[in-house]
Amino acid sequence: MTNRRYLYGIAGCIALAAASLLVADEPVYDAWAWLVWGRELTHLGLDATTGPSWKPLPVALAAPLSLAGDAAPQLWLVLVRAAWLLSFVLAADLAYRLTAGRRHALRLLAAAFAALGLALLSDDVTMWARQAAGGMSEPLLVALVLGAVRVALAGRTRSALALGALAALVRPEAWPLLALYALWCWRADPRARPLVVIVALGVPALWLAPELLGSAGGGAERAQRGTSDPLEALWRAAALPLALSWPLALLGLRDRAPRVLAAGTLAWLAVVAAMTAIGFPGLPRFMAPAAAIVCVLAGVGLAAGRPRPATLVFVLAGLLVAAAGLPGRVSEPLHAWRSSARISDSHDRLRTLARIVGSERLLACGHLATSDVLVRTALAWELDVPLSQVVSFGTRPRLSGTFVVGLQASPGLREDVRDAATLVAGVGEWQVYTIDCAAAASAAAAASASAASRAGVPSATR
Repeated sequence: MTNRRYLYGIAGCIALAAASLLVADEPVYDAWAWLVWGRELTHLGLDATTGPSWKPLPVALAAPLSLAGDAAPQLWLVLVRAAWLLSFVLAADLAYRLTAGRRHALRLLAAAFAALGLALLSDDVTMWARQAAGGMSEPLLVALVLGAVRVALAGRTRSALALGALAALVRPEAWPLLALYALWCWRADPRARPLVVIVALGVPALWLAPELLGSAGGGAERAQRGTSDPLEALWRAAALPLALSWPLALLGLRDRAPRVLAAGTLAWLAVVAAMTAIGFPGLPRFMAPAAAIVCVLAGVGLAAGRPRPATLVFVLAGLLVAAAGLPGRVSEPLHAWRSSARISDSHDRLRTLARIVGSERLLACGHLATSDVLVRTALAWELDVPLSQVVSFGTRPRLSGTFVVGLQASPGLREDVRDAATLVAGVGEWQVYTIDCAAAASAAAAASASAASRAGVPSATR
């Protein structure tokens, strides 16, 4: 694909991503946190003491976007969704390039299968399409990895190194592969050595930025909350692409480039498994770049020619398994976008409620409490406060002027709040209650004394 066609493809992806805002325009928990942190960076302050784990690239991208004010969340979604769509283009182009020398029809078939396989990835924790719809970082990561592979195959060493460094600023699983490629670049391309030095110093520094700024700490501890074991993580990785992709990928390993890609895929999976073994979560989305390469190699294998009898058995078995699970995979994207639209509508009602009550009342005691942890970051963005000023509880808070109650509140918590607090306002499924605290009590006493003085009645006798 020529550079001009890539520009057309990028423009088309951006246009489709912008149009998708008409369906759903609500970021997920992590994306809201990156936007809050990006806004704080533009004001030369950062409070990352609470929230999701730190990711340098999303925060760095969110910083300039935050200057757009209320449009920043939508701009972030356009960026991530455009990257998600572009990853299909990159997967197709890679499969087409790796099947050079075969019939044109076979190359087109390889490209189509690679793109379709990537679109139909199945994540049993967070649906692949939902990750794109909600502005998670993994669709951006996949696009960066595929882009790095594409320019590396074209001999553009420094561009590949730069894209690999950006990928390493999203997920630490990219670090070992980036280090190996940087060492190869050092030997093979002396002109790339200054960039190798910048990458070697810059990537660790940006990951440690919160600690260096003295306002975070504990980022690794927050991330190190894994619940899966390495074997479970690898099993989930195997289920990400279509079952047919694995045997087809084996057929595509006849040439050197696909073999190198296969080795990198296995290395990525091994790193995820190793990190899972020491306590980090082995979530399927962390292995999405490896699954994307498997889809590309499957497309290559589809155009490889006549398979050996033993391999043909695996292909037929994979075809049967894929046929059984295909209806569910096809319905996943539709379900994901419907879910995103429903959440978007719900959070619109929450923002309406926050504006009705007002930030001064919501933050009467310096902190706002909510029963729904997943809206903490969205509320912090809406109220223009650090994440640490919005806290979540499974029980009624004792030191918060107001309490936002939503769908995640248990029946017991709802009953407790109704008995001990006063309803201020409600919109749809969201309600705001006042909760007594020292600051609120002092403010009320001061207001009462002021009113009594104006009325000519000593406050001591009221």
